[in-house]
Amino acid sequence: MPHGMSWFHFLPGFDNLQEYIRQAGGRSWIQHSLVGIQHVIAAGLVLVVLLLLSMSARRQLAAAKDGGVVPSPRFSALNFVELISQALYGQLQTLCGADARRFFPVIGSLALFIFFSNVLGLIPGFSPPTDNLNTTFACGLFVFIYYNYHGLRVNGLGHISHMANPVGEWWGWFLAPLMFPIELISHLARPLSLSLRLLGNMVGDHAVLGAFVGIFPFLIPLPFFVLGFVVCIVQTVVFCLLSMVYLSLAVAHSDHGDEHGHGDAKAHA
Repeated sequence: MPHGMSWFHFLPGFDNLQEYIRQAGGRSWIQHSLVGIQHVIAAGLVLVVLLLLSMSARRQLAAAKDGGVVPSPRFSALNFVELISQALYGQLQTLCGADARRFFPVIGSLALFIFFSNVLGLIPGFSPPTDNLNTTFACGLFVFIYYNYHGLRVNGLGHISHMANPVGEWWGWFLAPLMFPIELISHLARPLSLSLRLLGNMVGDHAVLGAFVGIFPFLIPLPFFVLGFVVCIVQTVVFCLLSMVYLSLAVAHSDHGDEHGHGDAKAHA
């Protein structure tokens, strides 16, 4: 298959639709390249896969005689979803305490979407959504908006004043002119770091895999498929773990007038 093409190019009307969008949209302000739809269709394919997976797991759970308490000895969609859910929820509970139940649907959805998007690139002829900055930046921007929303929900304006006085002491306000710009820049850099880290690893991993598959199509690329699968898992874990940390930091600190111990208790109440 020629470089830059995927199985999506064989869809009826794909090239005409992509050319129309490029002429209408011009260049993307995020990636500064011609607007395309390949990553959008790939993301749609991932969503369809996730929908089928969730429906299968739900059907297996409803059919289980014991309510799914005892896992099936055979690998199934339900076992896969339970494995991912338990790992994510356990880590989220460690970082966010009682708020884990509130955050889990979002973190779980992000984990499944990013993982399956990454794995799609391991299938020859498919281009993953996560090798496009528009997709990864959208995920990073969503996390940025989500954790700041909950920071404002829990702490009100204290979420913003915390950036000016992170120590929470009266003398910390003297450092506010220095600390606030630093904290603001660090917050604004978070969606960029999330998106660029995921993008860079996926582009590099799939470029190496594609090169070896193109030169040696049999047997020799197998170790690189295994390595690529490990990279897909690691990058999913890193993205979700950092998202959990940002959430825990956003809801943990209390108003500056409270003591630190009271703030921690309030956050985990």
